[in-house]
Amino acid sequence: MKSDSNKEINFFKKLTALPYLLVFLALLMPLANVSCSAKDDSKPIAQATFYEIAAGVDLDKALSESSRGQMHRMVKENPKTLEHFKAQLPSFPKTEPVHHLYGILAAVFLAAVFSWVVPLASTVMGLLSMISLWSLLMKLGQVSDMLGIPLLRIEAGVGLYCASFLILIGTAMNIATMVRPAVAARRARKKKK
Repeated sequence: MKSDSNKEINFFKKLTALPYLLVFLALLMPLANVSCSAKDDSKPIAQATFYEIAAGVDLDKALSESSRGQMHRMVKENPKTLEHFKAQLPSFPKTEPVHHLYGILAAVFLAAVFSWVVPLASTVMGLLSMISLWSLLMKLGQVSDMLGIPLLRIEAGVGLYCASFLILIGTAMNIATMVRPAVAARRARKKKK
């Protein structure tokens, strides 16, 4: 009976790694949506995945056609605008790569690995990676402020919500893994009484 219970717990621990591993796929979806707050329809003018942000977003490819045209017109009409953009983003129209973001991927991977061994460590790594993803979104907002374009609004994309949801599922599964043995021990004590 006890060995069956241990097998179930070990199987459940292995399953707990799955939501964390699915985060890698979730981050293929747009992490951030950039829209113009001056427009009422507020359709995204650009979307970027986690991997694009880490490698550096090419604005010529990421921006919608009309927004790309406006950007090029702005730069042609006012050379100081180009100088300002180049001061903030030296490789304009491409953003600088953010290689330390791969640390978030490493944290998610470690959360998956630790779920097999130490569920508490897995929970901590998962929550830290989720907090880091949301702080990345805040940093992107600061970049738009730094560029001096107040009309740009940067919001969370479906990839960020998906990744957060999967991390929370993994966290709940880790908590269940930690709580279950304590509940089973308490039931066993009650039966003895």
